[in-house]
Amino acid sequence: MITPMKKITFVGLEAEKDRFIQRLQDVGVTHLILPKEAAEAQDLARELQRTTETRKILARKGTQGRPEKKLDHREVCSKREEMGQLETRLLAEIVALKKERALAEPWGEFSVEDLSALQQKGVQVQFFRVPRKIFDSLALENVCYQVTQESGSEICLITFSLEPVQLGIPPERPPTKSFAEVEREIAYKQAKLQELDKEYAALAEHLEGLERAETELNDLLEYRRAVLNARFELDNRLFILQCWSPVPAEELISKIGPSFVVHHYSEEPKADDRVPVLLANPPAFNSGEDLIRVYSCPNYREFDPSPLVLYWFALFFGMIIGDAGYGFVMLGLALYLKKKVRSRSPFAIRFFRLMYILSVSVIFFGVISASYFGIKLRAGNPLLNLGFLDFNSKEGQNEIMLLSIFLGMIHLTLAHAIKLVRQRAYSSIGWILAIWSGYFLVSGLLGKGEKNTLALTGFFVGLFLVFFFNSQGKPVLVRIALVFPGLLDVSTLFADILSYLRLFALGVATVYMAQTFNMLADSVSQSIPVVGYVFAGMILFAGHSLNIAMGIMGGVIHGLRLNFLEWYRWCFEGEGVPFKPFQRISERR
Repeated sequence: MITPMKKITFVGLEAEKDRFIQRLQDVGVTHLILPKEAAEAQDLARELQRTTETRKILARKGTQGRPEKKLDHREVCSKREEMGQLETRLLAEIVALKKERALAEPWGEFSVEDLSALQQKGVQVQFFRVPRKIFDSLALENVCYQVTQESGSEICLITFSLEPVQLGIPPERPPTKSFAEVEREIAYKQAKLQELDKEYAALAEHLEGLERAETELNDLLEYRRAVLNARFELDNRLFILQCWSPVPAEELISKIGPSFVVHHYSEEPKADDRVPVLLANPPAFNSGEDLIRVYSCPNYREFDPSPLVLYWFALFFGMIIGDAGYGFVMLGLALYLKKKVRSRSPFAIRFFRLMYILSVSVIFFGVISASYFGIKLRAGNPLLNLGFLDFNSKEGQNEIMLLSIFLGMIHLTLAHAIKLVRQRAYSSIGWILAIWSGYFLVSGLLGKGEKNTLALTGFFVGLFLVFFFNSQGKPVLVRIALVFPGLLDVSTLFADILSYLRLFALGVATVYMAQTFNMLADSVSQSIPVVGYVFAGMILFAGHSLNIAMGIMGGVIHGLRLNFLEWYRWCFEGEGVPFKPFQRISERR
């Protein structure tokens, strides 16, 4: 649910401003109201950015350790920047040398000094690249030359003469270094890069200090921002600071303490206030909070969709994968990761709870569809008694297609019901009537080929209610003009319902891929004696691992898509401001 907020205004003596703001940050339960063009402590912001960038780079280069000599975060940043500049220069030089090597390679091994000595004695040394198709036609009978490289399209050669050789092709520019010299320089600079990597690894031992400095700088930046943006009155003798608080004013004041000469007053949010949103759900629902943040935070005056998104997402995810064997693998993986990670952070707790919910959903749909790693169960197997969804027969697939459509209708009906209750949007009654009347109308035509008069009447009554209430209170001409956009909404609604067929399509794909890998493994095991079982095991492991990975990917993408696009469209606005507590992060680590 969305936590109610109070706007609290503090008025105090300017002499106590800094101390009061420090105490408010220590309490850590408020969201400060700052102006749109808030003043910023630029020096601190730059230092924080520098520290964060250094920490991220060093985290990729090494791991936390116990450095022999502890360095201040500024020293670590300066050293990392020096090393970064050296690394950039070395990389640029290696790129240039590789280009130089490519130019020198066709001419083989030679000494630049020897070439210079020959030229001083009057010997002309020229380098030519000649297309192979004209090489044989060149007049080289009286020319001293050496072919250094041949390829499919050209021949490289060097000529030696007392006068410049005229071959009808301009000579190449002589390389300034031999191939071996360039190779040695590249090897030297690559060795320097390796030394630099060792220095990076040694510097990464200061990661803990960098992380601590980063949190302290972040705390100080937030504090300075609050100080800089506090308003002043009475010739700067009083300061004014406003904030949003999820706790009552009296409780907040008691947390702050009595040691300040400060006045406060509390008020309810106004219609035009941008109130921050703090979600507070019980453990059974709070994993959905992370899901909805993927798309958008609800605004303060909306409902909290996270519980509904969580369990509808789990339902879609389970239906898309729908294999009990895969579900148990996912559950085992979740338990293993939890044992390895051992984190008690709120996010980790919510994440693993989400993994458990999704795994159970996959197991449930696997059981009711009698799907266990794509194995076809024999008649009489007791597990078949638990299944009533059949992906392997045409009739069963038709039933699952109908179930997908039915789930979509329920999902969108829920969206319109929410809109009706919260916004008194009476057009939602029309949409609900149109959804279900349309279903019975189409099922009658496709089933018995009969027209359901009651359903047809309900469908048109629903459309009338939609058009009437969508434009209620507007002039007649405007209401008539809005009929045409309304028709587009009708097509959008039914396209959204059909979009839920992806649940069927992805579920069938998962089943068929699992069965295909099983058949491949079985074929290999039977065609190759003894060793075939090894290859069959490899096929099963690789194939089912790939299928699980693709199923998870499809389940996440399409499960969230049905919530964020098809469902949100009809009942959710979003674009809310997340609640950001003014607190000391460093003391909560």
